[in-house]
Amino acid sequence: LLYMMQDSRAQLLLTHTSALQQLPIPEGLEALAIDRTEEWADYSDTAPDVVLDGDNLAYVIYTSGSTGLPKGVAVSHGPLVAHIIATGERYETTPADCELHFMSFAFDGSHEGWMHPLINGASVLIRD
Repeated sequence: LLYMMQDSRAQLLLTHTSALQQLPIPEGLEALAIDRTEEWADYSDTAPDVVLDGDNLAYVIYTSGSTGLPKGVAVSHGPLVAHIIATGERYETTPADCELHFMSFAFDGSHEGWMHPLINGASVLIRD
């Protein structure tokens, strides 16, 4: 986890209070416990002024590291959105649909389990 936080050059770590003390948070990385809303007072409630572009980074997902260190794979918004829209068209997704999300969010393919329904107006049921 430490390696991935450093390698990705993350600027903000979102976590829970229960995990905060267990994480190897690198020096200089800000951490925000999302279950402690009083900490949010220092954050603006307005959207940042960011130029939107399909080449902007959506997320970085890491390989298992079975051949050494995990390798980060950068996924940009453009191809991700194109895939999600095509999936919605293929499955004819509507607001009447609801999809059960049962995969780990750490699995690259899991984005279809929650992004596809939400972007296409449907609902998502997330198992605990």
